[in-house]
Amino acid sequence: MKKKSALLVGLSVLSLTAALTVASASPANNAMVPSENTTSSQGNEITPRGVMAVDNEIVNAPIAGSSYTKNFNIQANFGWVKVWVQNKSTETLTVRVTQSTLSGTQKMVYTVAPGSSWTEYGTKPWATGTHWISISTKNGGNMSGLLSVKLANTKEEL
Repeated sequence: MKKKSALLVGLSVLSLTAALTVASASPANNAMVPSENTTSSQGNEITPRGVMAVDNEIVNAPIAGSSYTKNFNIQANFGWVKVWVQNKSTETLTVRVTQSTLSGTQKMVYTVAPGSSWTEYGTKPWATGTHWISISTKNGGNMSGLLSVKLANTKEEL
């Protein structure tokens, strides 16, 4: 009888440990968090990851220096794009997104005023593959800020 009780206790502990391990390994919500002074063409609703099909491709990447480039990859069924930039510098930032290469087809271009943030959305799903973000200032001034890119199945999920 004692062996059966010990076996049941051991199996119960093992099951609980496995459940806790799986729960702690679940991905956290890496949603973009705009600042309070964010100006946007649409709302900035944040939806927990796992509820909808989203991919936070770039999350709060630091922007620094006189120029900045970063690429991201759009996988199948994630063609809707949201790009958020927070400008912490005294320079106006120009944000340009292109397809395939830095000089490829322009998908998005906008500016972000000093001390503010801006969110821009793709107007239709983009093609799969590599896309590039290039951020610069008019006179090559020093930049400071953050960049986030979110991809989704539908525009409503952004």
